[in-house]
Amino acid sequence: MNQLLLLRFSAMGDVALLAPVVQAFTQRYPEAEITLVTRAKFAVFFEGFPNIRIVGADFDGQHKGLAGLIRLFNELRQLASFGVVVDAHQNLRSGVLKSLFRLIGVPSVTIDKGRAEKKELTRKENKIRRQLPHSVERYARTFDKAGFTLQPAQPFQFPSFTSAKGELTTFLDHHTVNYSVPWLGIAPFAQHEQKMWPFERFAPLLKQLYTATPIAIFLFGGGASDIAQLETLREQFPQAILVAGHLSLAAELALIRQLTGMLCMDSGNMHLAALSGVPVLSIWGATHPDAGFGPWGQGDEAILQIPVDVLTCRPCSVFGNKPCWRGDLACLNDISVELVAMRVRQMLAR
Repeated sequence: MNQLLLLRFSAMGDVALLAPVVQAFTQRYPEAEITLVTRAKFAVFFEGFPNIRIVGADFDGQHKGLAGLIRLFNELRQLASFGVVVDAHQNLRSGVLKSLFRLIGVPSVTIDKGRAEKKELTRKENKIRRQLPHSVERYARTFDKAGFTLQPAQPFQFPSFTSAKGELTTFLDHHTVNYSVPWLGIAPFAQHEQKMWPFERFAPLLKQLYTATPIAIFLFGGGASDIAQLETLREQFPQAILVAGHLSLAAELALIRQLTGMLCMDSGNMHLAALSGVPVLSIWGATHPDAGFGPWGQGDEAILQIPVDVLTCRPCSVFGNKPCWRGDLACLNDISVELVAMRVRQMLAR
């Protein structure tokens, strides 16, 4: 059996976006096997695919530093005799691992992240605006370099997360959810402020949505800070269901599959919803789908943003981690509650 070593350590959305490529690989090359090195918690994205082994990288513990990478290399050598290393991450750690494998005669291929063209898209002056390849397409091109031609499905849907069925059923029974109304997921957060619609607008948004139509709303988030903010929403709208902090990642994914739609930012939750085959409405600020990170398999109906001919500074960042040049975050603040409510209703009707 052909053995392929695949490297993509983080972040959550970027690892999840490998799923359509891994699925296409397992379908076209059923005799081959992938060993994917990533964070252990991301193994859930691939549990439904055959011939894939997940190796959990612990870069805060046993695989920390150069000595840890050498330890990881030796662990991987014991697993299989790899024919090629596919680096879908391209960072210092993946570079070290590729160098170690080259020393024992294993070739490697590396993703082209398109850094130069992304810089042209986001620079302050003389932007070159064009649709750049999606991350999924970049992953597929990297496999092509290794001799594996792939056509990832779009739209794509994760296989069912049957292992989480009992956990999700218990959660939904506890909340006595109405199954006859639309289910809307809301994920207000992203990694950077420049990608987040003002949180104080979600309360008037929920008021409009609950007033307009029967609906069940599920609140998604990550860490303690997200949960604390979502709790303030739930105090105003006790009928809203707080998901953040109450379900495993597998159960969250199983719940997302059942949603009618997901309102989110340019974030990991956007990718998880799109990869679950769920209609998405994603709000964009400093970043732009042209950089190649839009919801996979969905079109303009999944995007809400101030047009670039109205705000010519957009996009000012690939990842949303740079300060606003104008200082007013007009790209987010100029998106009204009424507009979001209207687009959400359109999404739920799709």
